[in-house]
Amino acid sequence: MESNLLDGGDFEKFLVIKTEDYKKLSEAQRAELAGIFNSIGRIRKAEKKRMFNQYFVINIDEPYAPEIVNILKANGHWGTHSK
Repeated sequence: MESNLLDGGDFEKFLVIKTEDYKKLSEAQRAELAGIFNSIGRIRKAEKKRMFNQYFVINIDEPYAPEIVNILKANGHWGTHSK
């Protein structure tokens, strides 16, 4: 992959937790995490936003990643000044 392909990407906008890793947590840790997610959802609701959004997650190591980046750029969804 091109070294500059990811330039301008906003990689601190989202936090992604792999389900496989989540399942390795204890029940107490899962409950704590659920409480945190619920708190975030309530804050978002108070801000008149959807409590929980759904996203596509693309691994940047995939061979098709450059195509995805180009689509995001073409639609104004790449970088810190995205829509």
